[in-house]
Amino acid sequence: MSLRDLALLYLIAGLACAVAVYRSSTDTRPRAVASAALAVPLWPLWAPIALTTAQRAGSGHLVAATADAAARVQRALREGVEACAGTSYESLLSREAASRIDAEVTRAAARHTELDALLRREGFDAVAAAARVAELERAGASLRAIATARLHQDNVKRLHGMRDRDARALDELADLVQALRTQLVLARFAGSSVEGVGGIVTEVWARVEGLGAAMDAHEDAEA
Repeated sequence: MSLRDLALLYLIAGLACAVAVYRSSTDTRPRAVASAALAVPLWPLWAPIALTTAQRAGSGHLVAATADAAARVQRALREGVEACAGTSYESLLSREAASRIDAEVTRAAARHTELDALLRREGFDAVAAAARVAELERAGASLRAIATARLHQDNVKRLHGMRDRDARALDELADLVQALRTQLVLARFAGSSVEGVGGIVTEVWARVEGLGAAMDAHEDAEA
């Protein structure tokens, strides 16, 4: 391979890294552009730093958002139980039911935090896993080596997907429990009926059972 060919490959790799750095950046647009531009000539040194920084920033935001969702569920449950207390619709959200929901949400938030901490460790970077597959393919590695790298990449992608699904599930559950709380408070103070609440309660329990099933599968895998 000639020097020209090597230079062309280096430039292509730099441009690919620049695109990855720009897309993953959480900075303002000018700073993201500058970081991407720096990755073109210095991609072997700069790209890993920029990509790791962006991944940690995004991960930290996700953990904070999940903790906030869990706190929103707890506040809404407490206020919903208070709104129901001593009324004819207390059975819709009893203290025992609220405690069970709270316990499942706490478990799910803890699982999310544990999984996020795992994905911050070396060897669980999705970008690095994809880059390794591309590197082996370019180098003409054996089919077995490429297959092993792809298996690792798929596993990493699945773990990241699990973490992201947990975050979405908790956020959606928080919105749903807040809606339930609001309707129960309205019924108490406006003297209105609780018609339609049954559907929200059913949906809440379906989401909670989904969280519990995910947790049970996770614990069975560890046993």
